[in-house]
Amino acid sequence: KKVPNELPEWAMIQKDQVSLMFQSTNSLTTEFPQLKGQTSGKSLTLWIQTENIANYYDKIKGKVKIIKELGITKYNGATEFVIEDNNGFILHFSNMEL
Repeated sequence: KKVPNELPEWAMIQKDQVSLMFQSTNSLTTEFPQLKGQTSGKSLTLWIQTENIANYYDKIKGKVKIIKELGITKYNGATEFVIEDNNGFILHFSNMEL
């Protein structure tokens, strides 16, 4: 949704099989407070689409810092979970049809 004279909170661009998603700092730090005050580099998240997401989640839970447990998102209906990697980056793992 684009509001005149306001910057969007989230945007996606796609070319062939590559998609880039952008989220405003305000929106991102509201969702992930641990990113507040981070220097450039750790202020991004990576979104990774994967098959067999429940199996992958079961393999890594307990070995990584889980930010959001496996579940269905309200905004797009994807099955997803989110972790923080050992360098502080936020990684979204998702299973949805694009």
